[in-house]
Amino acid sequence: MFKFLYPKKYINSVFEIDSNVVKNLGLDTVIFDIDNTLVPYWIKKPDQKLVDYFKELRENGIKIGVLSNSKEERSRIFCEDVGITYVFRAKKPSTKGFNEIMEKVGSVPKKSMIIGDQIFTDVWCGNKAGAFSVLVKQVSPKDELITAPKRPFERFIVKQYLKRGGEK
Repeated sequence: MFKFLYPKKYINSVFEIDSNVVKNLGLDTVIFDIDNTLVPYWIKKPDQKLVDYFKELRENGIKIGVLSNSKEERSRIFCEDVGITYVFRAKKPSTKGFNEIMEKVGSVPKKSMIIGDQIFTDVWCGNKAGAFSVLVKQVSPKDELITAPKRPFERFIVKQYLKRGGEK
């Protein structure tokens, strides 16, 4: 019933996805959400652990990008110092922003992974676009006002996903 909202994989942290995981899946690109995927929404810039993580991916031939529903300033401040290509106000689950980031990084959906903390935006967008969707547990229990009301529905869908043998 909710299969179109199921991720291909469900993980505890983005750090579970390294360049070997990406390559073993036959992919060459990882697209990230920012807020509550990589950092809590109030953290403006990536910490050293994330900078090193992005570096490891790049050094091993993985293209990376950010696809965010946030405003330009949020995406720019987070991405510019580490040289990450981004698309802001992506309007996920629409695939328009996803197609735009694909063009910017030089990839295609079938060779890409999208990692995000929300089913109704990140996972649904990736599934509609034909990418390998990965749901990550949110990095902070605090959510922005627009996100919090959706969490109970997402928890229900995750339970259904896991009950039906979804990969964790």
